[in-house]
Amino acid sequence: MPYDGSNYSNNAFQAALAIAIKFESKITIATCLFRPPEEEPFYISEHAKIVDELKNNAITELAKLQKIAVTKKISIEARVMSCNSVVDTLTTFANANKVDLIVMGTRGRTGFKPLLLGSVSVGVSQYASCPILLVK
Repeated sequence: MPYDGSNYSNNAFQAALAIAIKFESKITIATCLFRPPEEEPFYISEHAKIVDELKNNAITELAKLQKIAVTKKISIEARVMSCNSVVDTLTTFANANKVDLIVMGTRGRTGFKPLLLGSVSVGVSQYASCPILLVK
């Protein structure tokens, strides 16, 4: 379950909890952090510090979600992944780990109001080999 802290993502988490309860399944929740390659022409050492701070914030947020799941007796694993492409990272992870279902928000934090679906949800729905449940 991709998580970015948006309202859509929070709604998707609630849906994932309901599914996990009904089917006695495990949730893997993942946050992707963009990490620019050090060979980028405009890379500065501050990028790594910012990414580390974002990672710590993500770990804190995911820990809160883990506590919620544990109180409902749901097995949950949280991952913070560095990536260059959120879509590639999520779909590669889902395919490699034989994920049964991806539950995710229709849009994320940077979604534009006029768009029906966000670019990540569109990309994941196109490239993942398992079913996708998109939640508003």
